[in-house]
Amino acid sequence: MSDDIEPSKTPLTDIIDDIVDDAEDGELTLGHILDDLNDRSYGPLFFVLGLIILLPIGAIPGVPIVIGAVLIILAAQFVFGLRHPWMPERFRHLSVSEEKARDARQKVAPFLRFIDRIVDTRLTWIVSKPLRIFAALSIIFLSLTMVPLEVIPFGVAAPGAAVVAFGLAITARDGLLMLIALGFVGGTLYLLARLIAFF
Repeated sequence: MSDDIEPSKTPLTDIIDDIVDDAEDGELTLGHILDDLNDRSYGPLFFVLGLIILLPIGAIPGVPIVIGAVLIILAAQFVFGLRHPWMPERFRHLSVSEEKARDARQKVAPFLRFIDRIVDTRLTWIVSKPLRIFAALSIIFLSLTMVPLEVIPFGVAAPGAAVVAFGLAITARDGLLMLIALGFVGGTLYLLARLIAFF
């Protein structure tokens, strides 16, 4: 997909539909999905990992640190210009039939519609490539803050929410969500300053 996309009222739904429609020989491989998404493939990963931090499982001691380490590895690949996250070739060949992919698409349709009511392709200059790299650097910083903030009840919620917003912003090219993510970065800085002041 080109970096310059037409505005859409259902950006995530359109992205998923394009991927499924591009299935080759009745098969959809993980490598094909990553190639089709280009650097957008980082967005869904950031979103899912950030969501894990916000869910109850994220309150388990040590989980935010592990998730943070994975985020750092992914974000660093983004910063260094990898078109999509590196993974062993054997994983790139993992595949699902086009029929199963379409069935899965139908099952997640309500979730996609909910997300698409939140996101849109707007203010795209805010999600230009240099600012997406800045977002990835911010994710590295946010991941590092999870170590000290884990001692505060729900302290990792702010960086987790920022990562979720960054992930959606990168995926849908949503500049408004990018600004919201930066707001959560500010909240993380505030919590970090309060923690430092306490000690």
